[in-house]
Amino acid sequence: MSSQARADLNQLPANSQFWRYVLPSVAGMLVVSLDVLIDGIFVGRYVGAHALAAINLVYPIVMLQIGLGTMVSMGAATRISILQGAGQTAAARQTLVNTLIIIALLGIALPAIGISQLERILVLLNADNAASVLHEARSYLRFMLWGAVVNIGQIAAIFLIRNDGQPRLATVLVILSALSNIALNYLFLVHFQLGLAGAAMATLLIEGFITLAGLVYFFSPMAHLRLVLADLRADWASMPAMLKLGVSSLLMEGNLALLMFAHNYQLLEYGKGNDVAAYAIAGYTEAVFILLIHGLAMGMQPLLSHATGAKDDKRLAHILSYGLRVSLAISVVLLITVQLFPAAIASLYIGNDPALVTLATEALQLHLFALPFDGILIVGVIALQAMALTRLAMVGTLGKTLLLIPALWLMPQWWGVTGIYTALPLVNMLLGSVIGLVLWQQLRRLKNEG
Repeated sequence: MSSQARADLNQLPANSQFWRYVLPSVAGMLVVSLDVLIDGIFVGRYVGAHALAAINLVYPIVMLQIGLGTMVSMGAATRISILQGAGQTAAARQTLVNTLIIIALLGIALPAIGISQLERILVLLNADNAASVLHEARSYLRFMLWGAVVNIGQIAAIFLIRNDGQPRLATVLVILSALSNIALNYLFLVHFQLGLAGAAMATLLIEGFITLAGLVYFFSPMAHLRLVLADLRADWASMPAMLKLGVSSLLMEGNLALLMFAHNYQLLEYGKGNDVAAYAIAGYTEAVFILLIHGLAMGMQPLLSHATGAKDDKRLAHILSYGLRVSLAISVVLLITVQLFPAAIASLYIGNDPALVTLATEALQLHLFALPFDGILIVGVIALQAMALTRLAMVGTLGKTLLLIPALWLMPQWWGVTGIYTALPLVNMLLGSVIGLVLWQQLRRLKNEG
């Protein structure tokens, strides 16, 4: 980060800095969320409901891969911002080098392990419950495992380019990739009819582009934290400190993967095959919300981390409280939309299938009724990480698993599929309240000390 960028972060009005970083991030995630929505529409309409079920069944494994990428990226971005806020540029550059090395190692290890155990993984996920589901699931997961290096690399590229004082460039990359992904989905799914394998190929081609763009950027004069080939030496001793800052992100994605697996398992136990497809529609819609809120939180992250490193408690408190209010506004708007128009949302994915539309309508209304609390939870966990309060952040990530697994086991015994859909929002309401209380205490502390 340049000296001018650091001066801006320290001196410009907090509201101006907030929107300068958050708007490009949210705009980028809005494009990605629309891309996710269109992905689901392409899969549902041009491959079929069995493909929606297949992608939902195997996605917990992809989420674990994404979790590792988010851990590395969030840990690196937070540590770089804190080091730069403290004026330690050389240590920040070494953190960036360590990030590249870890991504390369994961890109080798994950496919080596995953491909060798592919059939066992598919059986564990119950993806073998129908021949058509198994075929699509196998194709999709094999491609995503082979593409681990770009799947993780593109996450790091977006995080770190934004963190380097280039939020607009990061947003441009996201927008270009999302638009290209729509075109490739049409080409591979509609024209060549490649099924979920085509969806995976489209995703990996775009992620490869972003990863390459990130590498080119950090070796170019555009980068404030520029690298040269002579810098590419690992500092193994400093890696744990970086990864520790991102552990909550890994736990968050790991929890989501475990919980998706648990939902799928219980839906197959208490419901029918179409219930998994209905849950997938609710999941695609939920992903739109999560991406928007993540965009907000990721835009806040460099500001929160820099203020933490600079010990500017007043600015830190203002950015945190302002971000929470924006999160609540987004959550309420999306909640009203889902509750008023669930059948229209479901029909986007599956067209005129009355039975499946009815199932998806119930899934949408029940599974997404606690969005404001989910927003507080997401923003809160990422904000606490950005402030290097990783233990407090883990309250939200670990708490979800500790509460939701028993809820998913007990509630279907009383209310069947309805219990499965309502377990998560009830847990989010409780944990969102707890994290909200933690953030309120942090805000009081910061205002008193500032």
